[in-house]
Amino acid sequence: MTLNRFSSLAFTFFITAAHGLAQAGPISFNQSTCHAGAISSSSFTCITKAAGVNYAATMSAWSAPDSKAFGSAAIAYYPYLGVGIIAPGESTNGSQHAVDNKKGTDAFLINFGSSDFALNQVSIGWRDGDADVSILRYTGTGTPLLGNSKVATLNNADGWDWVGDYSTLSANSPLNFNHSGDVKTASWWLVSAYNSAYSGITAAGSLTDANDYFKLNGFGGEVIVTMPPPSNQVPEPGTFALFGIALLGFVAVRRKL
Repeated sequence: MTLNRFSSLAFTFFITAAHGLAQAGPISFNQSTCHAGAISSSSFTCITKAAGVNYAATMSAWSAPDSKAFGSAAIAYYPYLGVGIIAPGESTNGSQHAVDNKKGTDAFLINFGSSDFALNQVSIGWRDGDADVSILRYTGTGTPLLGNSKVATLNNADGWDWVGDYSTLSANSPLNFNHSGDVKTASWWLVSAYNSAYSGITAAGSLTDANDYFKLNGFGGEVIVTMPPPSNQVPEPGTFALFGIALLGFVAVRRKL
């Protein structure tokens, strides 16, 4: 799955059944399935059809000013580069129309409509400076209320789980994660400009606060359907007894014939 091949916004995921991993094929969202032309909105829904079935992914834009709670922001689309976020008071020009962490932290909240969705790939189409990302998931009930939380308190809020911080994304190399081990699933995912306050782990090495700017042009994953394992249980003694009675009855009938 190479999302960087899309020249525009693209979301791809695979329907996967456990115990055999039977793939139903990719379900892709791009600019033609989301909107036409420029857009400035707090959210939009992309719809596509695969194998005769409609699928949808809804994304909304949010921004948390330093030490304040998240508030609604505007999604801005830039052809061939991806989508950015314009927070209240930010200019539509310059690097602040990207997903950034300057004077606040921008994030996309994405709903795939299935609690079995495992986000495992993110792709960017443009960056300036650095491009570090923080990813969280929401496993609580109902719709997550970002407006009730700050960056520093989100990971401890009911239903929220920090998945990881990932450094230095490149437009030529999608980020791959959450593929093995304890694969995490959720209907709601947060893809944010990096902020060390999400995890409480001090920024170090290639992870840096307040220096990240990028436009998102793709992400993907799998819908993991857990199937019960086949039953290989040995019949109970009572089952053998019933089988014996039935066999004796069958023999008796044969003798009468």
